[in-house]
Amino acid sequence: MKLKDFDFRIWDGKKYINNVKGGVYIHKINDYIKCLKRNQDCYDYEFELDDLDNSNLEIELFTGFYDKNGKKIFEGDILEYTRWCEQYMEDAEHSETIYEVVCFDTNGGLYSKLLNVEFGWFFEHFMNDKNNTIEEMSIIGNIHENKELLNVRL
Repeated sequence: MKLKDFDFRIWDGKKYINNVKGGVYIHKINDYIKCLKRNQDCYDYEFELDDLDNSNLEIELFTGFYDKNGKKIFEGDILEYTRWCEQYMEDAEHSETIYEVVCFDTNGGLYSKLLNVEFGWFFEHFMNDKNNTIEEMSIIGNIHENKELLNVRL
């Protein structure tokens, strides 16, 4: 991923802050947090520091990958895909739906954590090198707004 593709979103413990998109620069000036969007000369919005509990902020990075629908995959997204038994391709009776959470590991890079077991795997196994799309997976939610999906068991 190139620096120009860098993106993130911020969870404040209750909601995503204005669905922050790439290129937003957030910093403190006096008692205000200022947000400046790329290619803008003035601040997009500002709010009192007291309005934001900095201890709850979570920055979720864009992985550089897209799901099969072209949506950016961020840390904390919950992905879904169907795994088929090789000899019964496209036969729903011989398939299972898998749910995963996107994680970063400082030792290994980007990987997914299976919700029903203690391990996951690296996205390189699923990636289309031409367009950074993980063609078999789709985003169905995230760990903050869709906590009920974390209880899914196969």
